[in-house]
Amino acid sequence: DLKIDDITIDGSTISDGGDFSFDVGGEIELDSDGGKWKFHDGGTQIGRIENSSSDFVIKSSVDDKDIIFKGEDGGSSITALTLDMSDAGTATFNHDVILGDDSIAKFGDSGELNIYHHNNGSSYIQETGGGDLQLLATEFRVMNAAGTENKILATTDGSVALYHDNVKKFETTSSGIDVTGLVEFDSLSGTGSVAITDIADE
Repeated sequence: DLKIDDITIDGSTISDGGDFSFDVGGEIELDSDGGKWKFHDGGTQIGRIENSSSDFVIKSSVDDKDIIFKGEDGGSSITALTLDMSDAGTATFNHDVILGDDSIAKFGDSGELNIYHHNNGSSYIQETGGGDLQLLATEFRVMNAAGTENKILATTDGSVALYHDNVKKFETTSSGIDVTGLVEFDSLSGTGSVAITDIADE
């Protein structure tokens, strides 16, 4: 053993009773031919960095313990991202996820559902697989960009309504449809009997 102050060098192990600092004028290079760099606390491995076929792997070694990214925002400590290892790695972001123009958020094993903003100014929700694009909601509403005017409103077990300039013009009912305002046809055809009353000539 070689002991310098409270630093002990024993074979390939360097130990110290307090904090241990590296202070170098250049770079610090860690070269492990075993391809693993392990982090321990009290003898228990809590995580490691490893080489897997030249992929750079960060691994939490304790069962069900998360990988957490923290930082300082304006003098306050924040948790920017948590990867939940007890829930198959579910990612929880503290704030926004920003994708640039034409960068696509892809969902599904083969990326069948795409959501993106094109550099032409338009935004898209695209289903490229063989299934349907289904929007599931108790109440489905399409509004203007400011969220102040209705365009479409569909209610479970109720009506589907269409609006013009935030005024309801067309609504389904239990017995048919209800139209507010003038109805114009280029042609009209159908089967069965139709009763039309109270038509005034312009």
